[in-house]
Amino acid sequence: MRENPPVSIPPSRPAPVGAQGKPTLKDPQEIEDFLLYRLFRITHVGLRGTDDMYKRELGISRREWRILAYLARTPDASLKALAADAGIDVVVASRTVADMHSRGLVDKRRSPGNKRLVCLRLSDDGVQIHGKAKLMAAAYNRELAECLTHDEASFLFELLTKLERQAALLTRDR
Repeated sequence: MRENPPVSIPPSRPAPVGAQGKPTLKDPQEIEDFLLYRLFRITHVGLRGTDDMYKRELGISRREWRILAYLARTPDASLKALAADAGIDVVVASRTVADMHSRGLVDKRRSPGNKRLVCLRLSDDGVQIHGKAKLMAAAYNRELAECLTHDEASFLFELLTKLERQAALLTRDR
C-alpha cells in the first residue's frame, strides 16, 4: 500500500482582501484565492484520511464505500443508475462492482420485468461492511466538523447548498 505524504496544515487567518477591497474569493489573484481550489484542498486532505481508514480497517476503497452507500439507499439499482447517482464512470463502476461481487459484497440478479437488466444489492457481508463504514464515516465527519460551532456548522451547510445550486446553474448554462 502506498503511503500518503504528510499534509501541511495552513495557519488560521482572516479572509484576505484583494486590491479593490473585495474578498479574494470574489476577486482571486493567486491559486489559493480560488474557491474551487480551496474546496479541492479540503476534500483532498479529508478524503485521504478516510481512504486510509477504510483500507486499513475494512479492506475497501473510498469508491467501494460510495457504492455500498448508494446500494444501501437504493437496493436493486441498475449499474447505469448506480454510476450516475454515485458520480462514477459506468466502466469504472462496472469493474468495481464486479470486484465487489467476487469478494461477496454485492449481489447481482436479473430484473423480473426485464431479463436483460441486472439489479444490484448489498450481500449480507456488504450490509455489515456498509454499517461499519457508515459509523466510521460519521465519526470522522464529527471530528472534522469539531472545529466549528453549531452556528458555523449550520451556516456552512447553508453556504455549501447555495454554492452547489450556483455551480449547477453555471454548469447548465455553459
